[in-house]
Amino acid sequence: MQNKVSYSSVMNIVDHETFGSNEKKTVINSGVFLLDKSKKTNSLFFVGKCGGEVRIELKIEFTQNSNGTLSIKESAKLFEGASTNSKDLDGTASKSVTIGKNENKSVSFRVRNTDEGGDYADIILQVSNVVIDEADCTNSIKAKAQELGTAFTGSSTSDINNPTSVKGGKRVTFQKCDIYCSPQTGPHEIHGAIRQKYNTVGGPNNDLSLPVSDETTTPDGKGRYNHFIGNGSIYWHPTTGPKLVRGGIRHTWAKAGWEKGVYGYPTSDEIKIDPNKAEWFGDFQSGVIYWEKDKSVETHTASLSGSKVRAMFEKIFKDKAKSQKDLNIESVHISEVSDTGYDFVRSKNRKVSFKISGNYESGVFFIPNPSYTITLKIAFESDKNPDGKVGCKLKARLDHWHIHTSGVGHEKLFNGLKKAVLEGFDKPFELGEVPQNTGFLSFKVMKDGGIKLYFKGDTLGKVVALVAQDKLDKL
Repeated sequence: MQNKVSYSSVMNIVDHETFGSNEKKTVINSGVFLLDKSKKTNSLFFVGKCGGEVRIELKIEFTQNSNGTLSIKESAKLFEGASTNSKDLDGTASKSVTIGKNENKSVSFRVRNTDEGGDYADIILQVSNVVIDEADCTNSIKAKAQELGTAFTGSSTSDINNPTSVKGGKRVTFQKCDIYCSPQTGPHEIHGAIRQKYNTVGGPNNDLSLPVSDETTTPDGKGRYNHFIGNGSIYWHPTTGPKLVRGGIRHTWAKAGWEKGVYGYPTSDEIKIDPNKAEWFGDFQSGVIYWEKDKSVETHTASLSGSKVRAMFEKIFKDKAKSQKDLNIESVHISEVSDTGYDFVRSKNRKVSFKISGNYESGVFFIPNPSYTITLKIAFESDKNPDGKVGCKLKARLDHWHIHTSGVGHEKLFNGLKKAVLEGFDKPFELGEVPQNTGFLSFKVMKDGGIKLYFKGDTLGKVVALVAQDKLDKL
């Protein structure tokens, strides 16, 4: 059962101490929304101001009852001082009513200034409560489209009066979104990159089946998601792209705190390693979840900490500067680690920025040596997306550079450093190669600038991780 609720809220406000055109103000708010088993309540909040002193805050709570009726509670506050920061509360009033099935009703009450003056507001709420049967997907989709509005949906691109039958339910496509419905799920919309991902993996024909939520903002306020009846979700973040996570991997991720937990957002769809074996994994911003048969299995890893990566690149910088005997390198440190990078299939690795500072021996004892600061952003990449089977070559390449010089003769220093950077980093650094069929799952840059390789949680994965660790330690 669904309640299609149409409302119009009118606040007729009078500021008794103000004369002329500012003495009275009418504030109108209207809209349409749905209540069903996935959303049984809805709260609205409106503010109205009049003259220079009166502010009305109105809260309306709608609750769906099991018999199809609608409970409404209105509460209004009158503040002296139209500023939203005013806390001079001078009057309150409330009203509660029940609207019957398929009934239209008008509700009114007044909130007064009970402290001083004759300020007041007459509040009128007109409500229509239309009950839609769960099996009536045609009217459910129509009501959902009306709730969203044409600015959100765009024009329909399939017949809204005769929704298309899809596996598990019905669908109407629009320019900017699709609305799916079934008696079990109710009507829900999918749009944007999540819609594109859903369609790419097969839409309702995928194991995800139909959506059970609209696209919703994540608790951390940074991402978006849709949940699906097939024990799965598609999550989107501006630095990951849309990714599918489902089943046991989703369960493990949820237990760890979803996107706010240790793993962060997903950076790959669920990946099946061998069609003949129950082996899956999901890649995340800060980890990998590997699932074998009916349980989560700890992965094997090889890694270099951020401090060791910094030391490795300091050695590289100094080796390249050996021919420049008068170039002094005073410090090398990691100045920034970026977020992951957007991609529709597999999110890009974090990038690490190194800052190198020093000076150049000018040879003139009474003039301070010109100084320099070089910032190099390094991208760590695999030539193929690891999937537990393919062989991969790992490398680090220069993504961006910036040089700042100062002091007498710094222009010459800048040109020399620019030439050295472009020539010294014109080719990627080879970090190693992982053979095929070794259970290699992910090559990841961590938040501290360190690098980490993930392998399957079996005996072969353990052996390969030990070999990889030995090679990393020798870089």
